Amino acid sequence: MELRTPLGNSDRLAKEVRKRKELCDRIQHVFDQFGFEEVQTPALEYYQTYNQAFATLQDRKMIKLFDENQDIVTMRMDMTVPIARLAATSLKNAQVPLRLSYLSDVWKVRKAFTGRKSQTLDCGVELIGSKDDAQILVCALEALEASGLNNYKIELSDARLLQVPAMKCFEQAADIARLADLIDRKSMVELSEFLDQFDLDESNRQYFLNLPLLDGGLEVFKQAKELAQDEETIQTLQDLEALGRFLQELGYGDYIQFDLGKLPHLNYYTGIIFEAFVPGVSGSVLSGGRYDNLMASFGRPLPAIGFAFKIDPLVELLDTLKDRKILVIRYPAACAKEAYIMAKQKRQEEPVALLLDDHQTKIVVEREVRP
Repeated sequence: MELRTPLGNSDRLAKEVRKRKELCDRIQHVFDQFGFEEVQTPALEYYQTYNQAFATLQDRKMIKLFDENQDIVTMRMDMTVPIARLAATSLKNAQVPLRLSYLSDVWKVRKAFTGRKSQTLDCGVELIGSKDDAQILVCALEALEASGLNNYKIELSDARLLQVPAMKCFEQAADIARLADLIDRKSMVELSEFLDQFDLDESNRQYFLNLPLLDGGLEVFKQAKELAQDEETIQTLQDLEALGRFLQELGYGDYIQFDLGKLPHLNYYTGIIFEAFVPGVSGSVLSGGRYDNLMASFGRPLPAIGFAFKIDPLVELLDTLKDRKILVIRYPAACAKEAYIMAKQKRQEEPVALLLDDHQTKIVVEREVRP
């Protein structure tokens, strides 16, 4: 039998582990400075917990098992849902807002030959019981800077920019889902053909048709507000524009932009959504948003917002670490006591490895460089 890891999983060797730890330490230091407290949740969650959280659960992506009572449990597929459950149970009497951070593996079933990993490491924060979007975005921007990345950008949008107008114009959930998919993929020809199937006002048609094209700086809001057809959408645009201007005033203007056609890929998002991108990585390296209804599904209605770094794709971009130097003490059995005492003393200053070597007649000290 060939010895190999399961599909979508891989071993991590010492150098990669060191780089991951270095990257996570940088990010978590920022989280600590913003007052977040690290918590841990079990790798296993009840299937019902996720089913309760999602309006539509893509359970084919979940790794499912049975416990001793034959209840379905699943490897956690994200961290927001477990953190929300924790906030509604173990922390139900805690004072809000809750500032919680985590560093945890998550699991999803991946199709063969996609190159995507089933087990990935997420590092993020959740701010529960607060409506302060700016605080979370500033934390994300500071963590991106601390990670040592260059040329990163955070793209902002709001889930309501599609949700609200779509629910006013379309009766069937399947039609809204189709509309969302076409806008998300910016498939303009298909989008136009799809909209032609419905008896829409031309103003509404133009709004949906132009939504995927509204990306750039603060200038996109002028056209967006001209296209918007209801007061709620206009207010959402005004609030998002004001947030962008506030971040600009704080000095983050070069690192933010807007993609108003961006859509949430998790259906519990209810407001602002955002993703960070860096050159050299396919897809986002950070994603998050506001999910004000999720806590209510667990019996504790509270506003909430958070984000998570996708650590694995970032590791390759981390500056090369310095080679690790280790002091090696070779000793024969007769000199074991002396060698151990020497090692304890020298470990105050540097890493020390002991090597029993009966070919030696005395203690030999040398340095090894390990990449």
